[in-house]
Amino acid sequence: MTHTIEMPHTQTQDQYITIIARTVADAMRQFKARGLDTEGYAIVGPVDKHRFALADGDNPSTDMFEGAQMIAATFRRTTPHQG
Repeated sequence: MTHTIEMPHTQTQDQYITIIARTVADAMRQFKARGLDTEGYAIVGPVDKHRFALADGDNPSTDMFEGAQMIAATFRRTTPHQG
């Protein structure tokens, strides 16, 4: 999952990638395998267990991963604002 947050009146924008995995080791292996370190991403916040639910409009949210807790590791890089 990738998110880009654009802040008006600034010269940079933050890009986020969250890797969801069964273990911290799996998340960190994917970080390296995807080359996120060489693309300038750094970890933000704690890497910890989360339960995920998908919100879909006005419908009740749906548990993801059958309600199992998964590790979420979020990485951010700041890039020059394009536009």
